[in-house]
Formats: sequence, C-alpha cells, structure tokens
Amino acid sequence: MSRTGQLYDLQQVDSALDSRVARMRLIDEQAVESAELIAARASRDEASAHMKEMQAKLKKTSHESDETASRIRTQDKRLYDGTIKNPKELGQVQEEVGHLKLRLKSQEDAAIEAMMEVEAAEEAARAREQELEGVTREWEQFQAGLAEEKDTLLSQAKVLQVKRQRAIAELPWADLQMYERLRRSKGGVAIAGVREGLCGGCGVAVPAQILRQARAADELIPCPTCHRILYPLGNIKFAEFNHDLDNINR
Repeated sequence: MSRTGQLYDLQQVDSALDSRVARMRLIDEQAVESAELIAARASRDEASAHMKEMQAKLKKTSHESDETASRIRTQDKRLYDGTIKNPKELGQVQEEVGHLKLRLKSQEDAAIEAMMEVEAAEEAARAREQELEGVTREWEQFQAGLAEEKDTLLSQAKVLQVKRQRAIAELPWADLQMYERLRRSKGGVAIAGVREGLCGGCGVAVPAQILRQARAADELIPCPTCHRILYPLGNIKFAEFNHDLDNINR
C-alpha cells in the first residue's frame, strides 16, 4: 500500500474514532434531567403546595366553626338552666347566641367551599403526580437507551484504538508527525479523498495535473486550496469505511 493509502486508512480510523468520542460526549451532556422532567416536577410541587394550602385553610375554617358551635352550646345551656337571673344579662346572652348562629352559618358555608377547593386541589395534585410519573418513565427509558448506546460506542472505540495503534506502527515517523500536525490544524481531517475530481476536505475541484500526480506518485501531494494530503479514491482498501468493529483482527 502507498504512503498516502496508509495515511488514508489511518484517517478513516481516526474519523470513525472522533465521531464516536463526540457522540459519547453528547450522551454525557444529555445525562442531566430534561427540561420536561424539571417542568413536570415543578408543576407537581406547585400543585402539592396548593393542595396543602387548601387543606390548611379547611382545617382552620373547621376549627373556627367548631369553636363557634361550642360557644353556642355553652350559651344555650346558660339560657335554659336558670343560672342567669338578671333579665339584662339574659337579653345580652340571647343576642350573643343570635350573632354566634349567624357567624356559624357563615363559617359552615366557608367550610363547604373550602372542602370543594380541597377536592379540586387534591385532584389536580394527583394529575400532576401522574404526569410526572409518565415523564419520569420516558426520561429513564431515554437514559437507558443512551447508556446502551454509549456502551456500544465505547466498545467500538476500543476496537478502533487497537486498529489505530496497528496503523501507526506501519507508518514512517515523519509521515505520522506531518499527519498529526495537519489533523490539529485542519479540524481532524489531514487526508482528503478525491471523488469525481473534488477534494473531500474543502470541496474544491482539484486541477487535473495535481490529480495525476496524486495518482501516479508515492509522494504526499497536497490540495492547492486546503493543503490537505490528497488521496484519489478507487485504490483504497475499503471504498467506504466499513471496518468490522466487532473483530479487532480485521
């Protein structure tokens, strides 16, 4: 295999490795809770807080009506047990009982309204809880899928690392240094395949003379536009990169 062909095979391995590393990084970034999950939890918490507020309101209203009813019973007893001898005091107690009964009616109406509010708040809280459970299940399933994908990518990356070490071992030191330098300066692509006369790195047409040199010589011929090393496709080991990532020995 020519020098350029060896470098092109290495480039294919590195590009495949880069894509898998980039995808694994993206998976790691997606490991955080989703906006939908955060929003669903906030909605559940808000509904739960409102439910507790309504329950506290009902408890307070019920307690107030119980106290008023108890006061009415106490004063009613005084009216009829003969303990009040003074007519003026008797009239005052009767008046107080009348006011208390009006207050109790208002408190009982408020308690009924509070009970309805509690029922509505509890129903809303249950609905938000169910929504949260659904969103949580979806998020956990999504995370499980990502974890499975990452495991596969990691296994493939390990195979590619082995292939890379084997490819590097066959390269002249100077060629490898030049390749690594170009990779750093050219966005990870040092060797550009030429298909239908176009440089695979920059997409610009390669002059016919340059293309003939790249086909004929064992020298490293750079693209006049992007300066990546040109490799005319057609004489490579794999027309498309299709290494068997389940078989390190391939």
